[in-house]
This record gives sequence, C-alpha cells and structure tokens, in this order.
Amino acid sequence: MNEQSVSATRTIRAPAEILFGLLADPATHAAIDGTGWVRGSHDEEQLTAVGQIFRMGMFHLNHPDKNYEMHNLVEVFDRPSGGQPLSTRLG
Repeated sequence: MNEQSVSATRTIRAPAEILFGLLADPATHAAIDGTGWVRGSHDEEQLTAVGQIFRMGMFHLNHPDKNYEMHNLVEVFDRPSGGQPLSTRLG
C-alpha cells in the first residue's frame, strides 16, 4: 500500500476545551473523521497523557484486508488554557 497523507484546516467557533474533549475521546473520532475510514474505537478510555496507545477500527477499499486496526500513540497532550486557539495535527 502506498503511503498517503490527508490534511485539512477548519475554523470551528466553539470553546477550545470542548474541542479538546472531542479529540481526547477516541469514541468520537468516527463522527469527526473527514475521510470516512474510521469505524470506531476499540478502547473505552479517554486520552489523558502522553504515551497512551489507543486502537481504532478502520476501513478502506484499497487496504488488503479492507477492515483493519490502527494503533495510535499520543505524542503530545497539552490541554488548552485561557482563550488560546486549539490547533492539532493528526496523522
């Protein structure tokens, strides 16, 4: 399978704490995924710290198995403070 990168930028008018909460909850990732590849979380725990690994069920027609599992490592975990905008890079 060839390596592929997907990125997007969007301005969402909501408190950073709310957005951070959505990103820190793997159960919400399928609902906010713009690719349609994320099917759901295989873990129930909220993300709380660097070093955590969370697993996601994925689907892609071009993947040899179609359905597969991704293991994701949290490398940065900085809660927003004050009125700071929230910026994240996934992938």
